[in-house]
Amino acid sequence: MYNIEKLKNDLKTTLSEYRYNHCLMVADEAKKLAINYGLDSEKAYVAGLVHDIAKEYSDEENLKWIQKYNLPKELLAEHLKPVIHADIGAVVVKELYNFDDEICNSIKYHSIGNYPMTLFEKIIFVADKIADNNPTDESLIELQKLAYIDLDATLLKCIEYTKEYLEQRGATLEPITQKLLDSLK
Repeated sequence: MYNIEKLKNDLKTTLSEYRYNHCLMVADEAKKLAINYGLDSEKAYVAGLVHDIAKEYSDEENLKWIQKYNLPKELLAEHLKPVIHADIGAVVVKELYNFDDEICNSIKYHSIGNYPMTLFEKIIFVADKIADNNPTDESLIELQKLAYIDLDATLLKCIEYTKEYLEQRGATLEPITQKLLDSLK
């Protein structure tokens, strides 16, 4: 159903080796989580594989996609630079591969979340945060174990870690992420 080799080849031409390897790890983690939670594992693998397809786009490339799909220009704001790739990536995979809304939305929401989130979206979000073949951080190891027991508890911890990280830098969660956090508590 999906041409995995074509997707991998396409990613190799647009992503750094580091980012490509991250995508492979997220794909593997998403597949395992999908199996654990009874969802389509191949579809989860594909979503995990392409979740960062637009991560290394230039500002000019981002602007091109924003204009083409009439996305909010606010995405170009400095504080959104780390997450703009999610919105752009969702439209990119729709155009290039005609992926369905479930995959596109999981890409769109893998960085800041959404309220409410589907189980599939949660899997891609969590897989992105915990994918690591050789974790040394004790909190990451705990998250990796928890993800297979309680996905919502893992999602909550991931967002709490992000909130703490942002607050240490004088920033705050996006409003939708805060709403998701509040709902999980």
